[in-house]
Amino acid sequence: MKVRMVIATVLVTVALLALPLMANAQETDPVAVVEAGAEYLAAWDLDGLRTFYADDIVVTVTPGASGPPDVYTGKAEVRAWLESLADQNFEYEYKVVSVEGETVTLAVKTWTDSTRQLGIAPVTATEVHTVRDGKVQSFTWTMSDESMAAYMAAMAALPETGGGAFPAQALMLGLGGLAVAGGLGLGRLRRRRR
Repeated sequence: MKVRMVIATVLVTVALLALPLMANAQETDPVAVVEAGAEYLAAWDLDGLRTFYADDIVVTVTPGASGPPDVYTGKAEVRAWLESLADQNFEYEYKVVSVEGETVTLAVKTWTDSTRQLGIAPVTATEVHTVRDGKVQSFTWTMSDESMAAYMAAMAALPETGGGAFPAQALMLGLGGLAVAGGLGLGRLRRRRR
């Protein structure tokens, strides 16, 4: 009877000691980290999501808003970028396609107000996350060739609005207003000096 009690006590003690180690292993598992972060993103809990990012995280989005990749460095820049996505009613779906050591590759679908209006939603892309010590160190989002082609076709199909006519007129009005304001200000200064 005493032997059984000792064995049971040892087993319970080992289990209790191993439990925190297993929990820690789960937290640093790259897939578990990426999936937990995706849950926070789905709930738009940006404070919770930040706990899964390294302080010096680097996010690269290809193509960027103006063509070349956009790069966001550090938690503050990444948060500002995510807030801009929230303003666009961003939605996100993902599927893990491969895991190699610290690297998790996802196939993703995203929706924003802009892509919905262009009729190209969802946009498909590949996301590659590097996870180390339970934190996302970096991730790169790259639009698929198919979505890029759909985007280019949608942009080409937009009606012409006259191109540069309005901005040139606005520029001339703005410069004219600046000249008038500058002249009035200079005249006022001259009168004060007299």
